[in-house]
Amino acid sequence: MKTIDAYRSLRHHLLRRSGKSYGSLLLSNSPVIAELMGGMGYGHLIVDHEHSMTDISSGTALFQAIRSSALFPTTSNNNDDDSMILNKDDTAWNLNRITEPIVRVPSSDPVYMKKVLDTLRLPGGILVPMVETATEARDIVRSVRYPDGKDGGIRGFAAPLVRASQWGTMKGGIDAYLQQCKEDLLVAVQVETVNAIGHISEIGKVDGIDMIFLGPYDLSASVGKPGQFDDPEVKDLIRTAEQMVLECGCLLGGFRSPGRDLNDMLSVGYSLVTGGSDMGMLREASKKDVMAAWDLRSQ
Repeated sequence: MKTIDAYRSLRHHLLRRSGKSYGSLLLSNSPVIAELMGGMGYGHLIVDHEHSMTDISSGTALFQAIRSSALFPTTSNNNDDDSMILNKDDTAWNLNRITEPIVRVPSSDPVYMKKVLDTLRLPGGILVPMVETATEARDIVRSVRYPDGKDGGIRGFAAPLVRASQWGTMKGGIDAYLQQCKEDLLVAVQVETVNAIGHISEIGKVDGIDMIFLGPYDLSASVGKPGQFDDPEVKDLIRTAEQMVLECGCLLGGFRSPGRDLNDMLSVGYSLVTGGSDMGMLREASKKDVMAAWDLRSQ
């Protein structure tokens, strides 16, 4: 098996090593839950700013909690030689020492993305929902890049003064942080409508877009069948989107919809899969606990 010195970041792992990552969605806005889940061995955690109460301030606390959980003595960090390997082959399932946060922002607002990136200590990622066209994708790339006179970046420059660069103290200085932004920031856009599927080929060709992430709930809703994942039309829609992403050469990511087999998603070609959410798992565990208690009382 490959050793951990080959690992640089989730982006590097997915793009350069053809790796895989399995993770979860954080909706609770709780640093306690973020810290716990960050220590369980997930490859990534999506810190949700779209459908949760999380904002810039509370999201920073979630980043700090996830990073602190790297100290947990779990199966994800107890072996210096193969702690990132879950499957048997050497292309490596992504169980890395520091579970990486991917921030799902509320929209493609460049100001909000700037504030998120200034608080996100890399490696990590950004996920932009409801992207419909290549023009929107190009604007997103410009929003996450600093101006350098070549690629039209518009991200405001405060690198020496923000958490992302360790307040200007990171090893190698600001130049090292700027290089890290280029190499270790995973940029993903979410395709969630029928109209967006028609533009996948163009979106995937935009320089700077690493991943197209499919949202099955919104895709099903876009044809008037929300959550009906067994419906033939919904199945065909998702399969079509998956194939188009793979054909355009972009990484394929997405949420695992209820009943979808994880191995099926991996065999289709997903590089990154996000399973349950913290609130969903807590809900189901609570329901199971209550039902078990009632079963005991009824005996």
